[in-house]
Amino acid sequence: MNDPSKTPVDVEELRAWVLDYKERTGLSYSELAPQSGVAYGTLTQFVGGGYGGNNEAVARKLLLFRQRLAMQAELALEAPEIPDYFETGTSRQIVALLTWAQRGRITVVASGPGTGKTITCRHYQAAVANVWVATMTPSTSGVNNMQIEVLAALGERDAVGTSQKLSRRVRERVRNTGGLIIIDEAQHLSEKSVEEIRSWHDAEGIGIALLGNESVIARLEGGTRRAHYAQLYSRVGMRLVRNVPLAADARALAEAWGLEDAKEIAFIQSIATKPGGLRGCTMVLELATMIAGGEHRARDLAHMQDAWAQLASRPIAS
Repeated sequence: MNDPSKTPVDVEELRAWVLDYKERTGLSYSELAPQSGVAYGTLTQFVGGGYGGNNEAVARKLLLFRQRLAMQAELALEAPEIPDYFETGTSRQIVALLTWAQRGRITVVASGPGTGKTITCRHYQAAVANVWVATMTPSTSGVNNMQIEVLAALGERDAVGTSQKLSRRVRERVRNTGGLIIIDEAQHLSEKSVEEIRSWHDAEGIGIALLGNESVIARLEGGTRRAHYAQLYSRVGMRLVRNVPLAADARALAEAWGLEDAKEIAFIQSIATKPGGLRGCTMVLELATMIAGGEHRARDLAHMQDAWAQLASRPIAS
């Protein structure tokens, strides 16, 4: 890898490389421009040989782009292939709750990080018609921003209007669909937003699944706040509360990664009970595989322990 600011740049060679890369990938100039950091008009003129500005400066940007692609390709060769969705005891329970919700019910999944709820929802959405997933954040806690996020999940981008008009559009889009709205990271929702979502269920019979951390169920069932959620609480048909993955969930993950050694499986099961759950296990196995690859050896327990020691020194994102 070279520092373009200290390396001579061959303008014609970079021009030819862009043409070749564009042909190999099938990307358009409008797609290449933001990836390369070169404006569309500048890129097309540069490649065509008609750019009147500083061609060397453009070539240096393109060299940076090419080196980034080369580094990513090298990493892709070294990085292990992470297993896609795999069934666990918890995922089966979540699917059962989502299926029930799509019958026009409200369900709640409250679980700790790394229990597989989000990837299970995405799998369910890919397998079943009329399922929409809207992920909440602190910035979407209010009614209006929550409605905008849900409408985006329903296919309406950059929705604008009053809360009343946005709510009407949501109801119109889900009416008679037999569909399911999944609200992920529901712990970020305000009380008014939760009540607004409940009103869609009451008006249209649309299925609603609220997914989040343990505080979601605590808000519905505990303390003085229960009165605020009384109407929603009375409509919740099924709920699942799970703080950490099941031991069987960790075994399923180990099987998906091809682990057979009993000590390695036990090690993964022990990590699954810690903050991060299955996500932490996946990070350990990914890093362990890369460490072993760097040594040109098969991954073993020592590599997994080494990976965990490195990862345990920093928190695993929830």
